[in-house]
Amino acid sequence: MKKITLLQLENLDRRTTLHIRVSPTETFSVFYIHSIYLEPVIEEFRVEGGAILLQGVRTKSPAVMEYYGFEDTKEFHPVTQRLGAIYFKWGTGEGQGLFARERKIYLSEIGERGDRIRLRVISVPLGYDLFRRYLKF
Repeated sequence: MKKITLLQLENLDRRTTLHIRVSPTETFSVFYIHSIYLEPVIEEFRVEGGAILLQGVRTKSPAVMEYYGFEDTKEFHPVTQRLGAIYFKWGTGEGQGLFARERKIYLSEIGERGDRIRLRVISVPLGYDLFRRYLKF
């Protein structure tokens, strides 16, 4: 049975879930405003082998660069870190979200301030995905 790969954005407090179909090696980004320095940050990822691979961090803020331990002032800092999932706690404003498949998804679309949200990669049978979309769950 043919399987497809999905990014699953799940609100752990309200049981709301959003799925984005991706290729098994697709790239996506998470954007947010750094909580201490109030500067924009973009973390760039790739789906790899059913997991999430952090490929780098992008920011123009020297303070954020220093916070993360980057020693130069380039805008993009390569990082290689394999993650099973990414956990967020949705903060204030509209400064947190995801760029995937030409979509910009704000965490506010699936939760409220303070909610815990998990982003992970899942593989499901194609039939299950069609059934899920038809019933909208």
